Amino acid sequence: MRILAASDIHGNHETYRWLTALANRRDVELLVLAGDLLGYDESIDDAEESQRASAAGVTTILGGITVPVYYIMGNDDWVELDPPVGRFHALHGRRVDHGAFNFVGYQCTLPFMGGINERPEAAIAAELEPLQPLMDERTVLVTHSPAAGILDATRLGPAGSVSLRDAIARRGVRAHIHGHVHYAFGRNGRHFNVAAGRERRAMIIDLESMAHEVVEGDTR
Repeated sequence: MRILAASDIHGNHETYRWLTALANRRDVELLVLAGDLLGYDESIDDAEESQRASAAGVTTILGGITVPVYYIMGNDDWVELDPPVGRFHALHGRRVDHGAFNFVGYQCTLPFMGGINERPEAAIAAELEPLQPLMDERTVLVTHSPAAGILDATRLGPAGSVSLRDAIARRGVRAHIHGHVHYAFGRNGRHFNVAAGRERRAMIIDLESMAHEVVEGDTR
């Protein structure tokens, strides 16, 4: 199974159009979005209303995609994507089976910018506890946060969760897809940081072979 994965698009419509076209023309079965999906409409003063407008624009663009979209929100997302039913599947706090694999999602991060999807480490540990029985060696874990010490370096210090790192090691998941840290886009073993940072940047991952391809487009 080949999947297309990206995160940290922050409402950039050009990036979403690029992803939609890429998903439709490449041999992938799913688009996986790992949080920080929304931006702000500067013409709207209220932050939540502004993000609702962003969510409407995002779902309109992704409505042109021909494969299922599995997604979580991120720490910069103040409202849910609330997409139309059908090909859109929210993963946070649940497991969705797809073919030989399953997808489990968790969208919260350590405190960073004061977002509603930010938690102290103890709360993350408690919220991950009921999700761990859902994970196995065929799980693709989709989180916004990186695991502690893995693709998590920021200018302010490491941003990864120890509880998340330990849960991944304990359950032996197939792959961990995340974003959050724009500067650490890349791969480390089973961990894939797919943070686009608003740019046209994503990964195609073959879950059987674990081979991956970085795909980039011009950002004009």
